[in-house]
Amino acid sequence: MRKLYLLFLTLVVGLMAASCDKEEVDVYDRQSVLEREAPLLSAYVTRQALSDDSIRLNQETGIWYALLDSGKTAVDYLDTLSMPGEVRLKNMQVKVKYTGRLLDSTLFEQNTDADSIPYVSLLPSETGPGQVQAWQLAFYPKAVGGLFEGGLKKGAKIRVITPSVFGYQNQSHGLVKENSPLDYEMEILDIKEVKEPTKTE
Repeated sequence: MRKLYLLFLTLVVGLMAASCDKEEVDVYDRQSVLEREAPLLSAYVTRQALSDDSIRLNQETGIWYALLDSGKTAVDYLDTLSMPGEVRLKNMQVKVKYTGRLLDSTLFEQNTDADSIPYVSLLPSETGPGQVQAWQLAFYPKAVGGLFEGGLKKGAKIRVITPSVFGYQNQSHGLVKENSPLDYEMEILDIKEVKEPTKTE
């Protein structure tokens, strides 16, 4: 179990590496950002009037989340047959109906038309960069550092309010400014395994 957790943690840390100038190293202080944003997120959750029995705080990540519908179909996120004695994360393609908002309620992204929602890869692959780490932590099981035992199921509905560390970090992205916490409301329409190999460093 510890091996699985370290595997996912290594992936997350690797994806969080900040870009830097050759002459001046700009160190991204993850812990400092988490500490600075924690009270902002707590106040936001309070303003949203989310009930104590529906909203949870993951202490390790600082992510607030509410599982509104647990879903029906479980998914096998781990490949135990890739190599003897080794376990790897399967890269999954997910079809998600969602909205993404900033803490000031600005809608920065959405995909709510079920007929036109594409499949997107959770992890970096040959066809794309993968999704923000908050999505990865929501989908993959707790055994590898995720939020839920067994991971998200097909049909699940979830709200994820994440520090910027697990969003776009210190990078801007459209309407999202650097160091912006994010609020996602998601309905998981489908999950399937990506058949192509994932990128490796």
